[in-house]
Amino acid sequence: MREAERSAELRVLPAGSRAVLRLKAWSPEIARGKGVVIGGQALPTEVGAKIGGRTRVLCVGPAEWLIVSEEDSAAAVHERVQSELGASGLAAADLSEALVTFQLSGSRVRDVLSMGCGLDFHPRAFPPGRCARTRLAQIPVIFECLDTVDRFELYVARSYTHYLRGWLADAGTG
Repeated sequence: MREAERSAELRVLPAGSRAVLRLKAWSPEIARGKGVVIGGQALPTEVGAKIGGRTRVLCVGPAEWLIVSEEDSAAAVHERVQSELGASGLAAADLSEALVTFQLSGSRVRDVLSMGCGLDFHPRAFPPGRCARTRLAQIPVIFECLDTVDRFELYVARSYTHYLRGWLADAGTG
């Protein structure tokens, strides 16, 4: 297979800037899965669940969420949820500048991700609307399967950007 055909099967693009806030619950009730409403939305309590829309909410751990917005600034998102945080036993941290987001798509994306991670990326096991926090190529990553079967966003610490970009390039041409 020619190089151009392989690269078309896996596209890796830096995603545009976005606000990313991490919510963490310190309340035992929330940690046990009691529902919390923030910004008019009930936070998902099942790890791996996601709420879509203008502002997405990813449940990345027990009593831990990422709020992601491509339209609003982190300050605007934080202001919108600030009044509900304390009453809900939640703390928020702005990770917008700490994380880099990659968008991966193409017919080989699930195969390539499986090469560096123990998750099952088959569409039945990891359908659109799901997320996961794990390791890819030995670095911590948050995966979000977007609205189509073969399109993912990966959130990674900024310090791993160069390494992950190189690993994806190597894995995508193998």
